[in-house]
Amino acid sequence: MFEYKVNKDISLRLSNVQDSEEVFRVIDDSREHLRKWLSWVDLVKSVKDCKYSAYKAMHQYASNNGFQCNVIYKGKIVGKLGLHGIEWSEKSTSIGYWLAEEYQGRGIMTTCCKSLLDIIFNRLKLNVVYIYVAEENKKSRAIPERLHFQQKGINKNAQMLSGQFIDHIRYVMTRQRYFQQF
Repeated sequence: MFEYKVNKDISLRLSNVQDSEEVFRVIDDSREHLRKWLSWVDLVKSVKDCKYSAYKAMHQYASNNGFQCNVIYKGKIVGKLGLHGIEWSEKSTSIGYWLAEEYQGRGIMTTCCKSLLDIIFNRLKLNVVYIYVAEENKKSRAIPERLHFQQKGINKNAQMLSGQFIDHIRYVMTRQRYFQQF
């Protein structure tokens, strides 16, 4: 299993079937919090669903179309981070993430996203990365804002959540801006 060390407390481990039980427990323990922002949460009803998701992530990685990682904090899985896919012809991707409620506010996901930007621009040599965040999700919006992404508009009615359409803020980081910032 490939694991990328972010710092002494945090690492990113490629999604794999062996982690499915722990991933399910993390989702289940934060279900009420996560469902406020993520439409897939109620579709995850068992470890089997997490295994299926891990197989999909492994196929995504094998197809050279991005990757999904488990976020490990002090030896425990606390969330996920990954690329939704890579548009190689445009050299672009988008980042998705979630973090268990009890681990929020510690800078874990911001630190992980900053490391992921390094991978995106220095290893994958991509040109642009997007993050789409529910307009009302202030904690999640703080991550691209801390990392100096530019806010580039609103996607109206971007997601159906709890029977209502919500808007997403679109954040953008270009290769040029990244190297000016970091």
